[in-house]
Amino acid sequence: MINITGSIDRLRQPEYTGDNRCIPCTVVNVAIAGALTAAVAVVSAPLAPVVLGPSLAAIYLRGYLVPGTPSLTKRYFPDWLLAKFDKAPEPTGTALENERDEEAAGDVESVDPERFFLEHDVVAPCAGTGDGDAAHGDAADDLCLADEIRTAWRDAIDGLRDGDRKRQVAAFLEVDPETVTVTRTNGHAIARVDGRLAAQWESDAALVADLAGSRTLGDRLPNWESLALEQRSQLASGLRAFAERCPACDGPVSLDADTVESCCRSYEVYAITCDDCSARVLEVQQ
Repeated sequence: MINITGSIDRLRQPEYTGDNRCIPCTVVNVAIAGALTAAVAVVSAPLAPVVLGPSLAAIYLRGYLVPGTPSLTKRYFPDWLLAKFDKAPEPTGTALENERDEEAAGDVESVDPERFFLEHDVVAPCAGTGDGDAAHGDAADDLCLADEIRTAWRDAIDGLRDGDRKRQVAAFLEVDPETVTVTRTNGHAIARVDGRLAAQWESDAALVADLAGSRTLGDRLPNWESLALEQRSQLASGLRAFAERCPACDGPVSLDADTVESCCRSYEVYAITCDDCSARVLEVQQ
């Protein structure tokens, strides 16, 4: 007996389907399939479904009909259009999309982490370049974490690194743990609440850094609870610009320029990456 499911799975290309599907690629290829079907229908109407069916199946299973479509789309489609359909997690940190945030989105003002940190003595001008965060002075405008914050953040990271990520994320998002799933796709950490995208990070290392950052800032800032969840998320992710050790493997980190490839496009970022385990701690689009 033929294993149909196994045969279909072998044809499927996960890098171009599901969450990784490039919508512009799909639209272009469906249009091509429609044009081919119309051309065949002119010659022989009964053959038209024979062309259309396999064409749509190929697009569904492989992401495209014409070989090389993803590369051609990235090359010839304008970046502003591709960005609208891009499925990759944003390189700027956590993106919160739960229902409560959507309802309150019009009332929530974005915060400037650098200004907030300066006003609350979380950071200060670096005293020198002898150790630690001063190595990332250029990335953080020559600012360094206050010693107390740096120590508390590192201790929190150490305490959270091997914990129950599902419950940790649920506490961070202030939702029931039973509604939360945390998955890793192409290195990214993605949280969903009741099946809906709720938050996303560049890596599990970035996720741990934000969980620890939220705990550290919450313990030391008197107005922390009065901030909206989205604002707290922005501030927690802002601490990652000052990372001196990898939140995942505790090794050194490096700041470099890099090119990021997503399903639909390529873009340049400044990236903080763990030297020992290659985990991406932070991406900031140039």
